[in-house]
Amino acid sequence: MEEKRYYLTKAGLDRIQKEYQDLLVFKKQKTMEDVPNILQSEDINSEYLVYQEDLHLLEAKIVEYGHILKHVNIIMKPTKDKQGEVFMGATVELVDESDGSINEYTVLGTLEANPMEGRISSESPVGMQLLGKKIGEKVTINSPIEVVYRVRQIRY
Repeated sequence: MEEKRYYLTKAGLDRIQKEYQDLLVFKKQKTMEDVPNILQSEDINSEYLVYQEDLHLLEAKIVEYGHILKHVNIIMKPTKDKQGEVFMGATVELVDESDGSINEYTVLGTLEANPMEGRISSESPVGMQLLGKKIGEKVTINSPIEVVYRVRQIRY
């Protein structure tokens, strides 16, 4: 089975690497501090259980970030002759064919997507439809209602 690839910009990769390093440092600090006793009288100490749960969640996040870093692809700007086509990393200006309103989206990987900020995933319905489109081409999105856009501009 093929491993999932994670697509990140250089800035996104830098952020993930920093968070990963911060988590490793935090784990080291947490394991070096006083660990609560496992037993408190005859019962299991609740502080110890909380400590173990925190450590488990921290380790899971470290493993997740490590997996991402092993399977990352950096989003690169396409060559000059291909910049008229939508690839990951493109900022695309779209005109709504029904009312002429303009929407702008940057197509990124899922880890950097934030639709509220105009950064959409290449795996989202809009992102998938945009990939490979050129200026002037129409894009039809069917999610609850059908919306038809025309690609007005592509920037990298």
